[in-house]
Amino acid sequence: MARVVAGGRRRERPLLRQASSPSDGGPHARCRTARRLVVGQRGAHGVIRMTRPLKVPAKAGYHHANLRRALLDAAINHLRDAPVATLTVKQLARDAKVSPGAPYHHFKDRQELLAALATEGFERWIASASTVAAAPETPSNKLANLARAWLAFAAEHTPHYRVMFLSELADRQRFATMHAAAAQALELLVGVLREAMPDAADGRRAERAVIAWSTLHGFASLRMNGVLGNIPGVPELEALEDAAAASMARLVLDAADS
Repeated sequence: MARVVAGGRRRERPLLRQASSPSDGGPHARCRTARRLVVGQRGAHGVIRMTRPLKVPAKAGYHHANLRRALLDAAINHLRDAPVATLTVKQLARDAKVSPGAPYHHFKDRQELLAALATEGFERWIASASTVAAAPETPSNKLANLARAWLAFAAEHTPHYRVMFLSELADRQRFATMHAAAAQALELLVGVLREAMPDAADGRRAERAVIAWSTLHGFASLRMNGVLGNIPGVPELEALEDAAAASMARLVLDAADS
């Protein structure tokens, strides 16, 4: 700090002024130099003014690049044990430690956030199922393996699975990205059915694919809601899953022969 001479005495006199532009460290500067220290020293030729920056630590918090991810992660954590109906944007903002209005910079409303999470779910399933579909197996084994993979996905990614088939996301125009991902997921199953049903019409394969998917989705939903584990006299869940996968494959292949 410079010293100022006044009346023969030396004393410290720092003066602070607000920086006025990005070029001199103003409020828009990335280094967040909020102020400059202005000091003066009186000499024979008057006062010489000098400045040097005062560094102010950047405020911690979510920035544009990671707030969207933070909100999706907060939704995933919420949906591990809670139904979709209990999820609100206000609660997600609180969980992400941001202001109630911050989420709306990334999502127009709750439905848009749910659609983003559902899209992520379909994309994760596609990545997993693509490996199964590409394996050098018979069509029958591929179908059974896809069924097992689907049930495993529903168990391991429950938060995503809860939102992937919501009726409130049925608008194909508004949620076009999500529906495109869902169509790609269904096409993976149809592709395996082309191997199993080479002579069938496309509509027939699509019909079988929807029936197979519906069967597996029903099983996964019952298991997720604790129904299958609460029925006296039925086999353990693992045995039920194997039976469901094998039954789905037989259902499709028997239909191909009829």
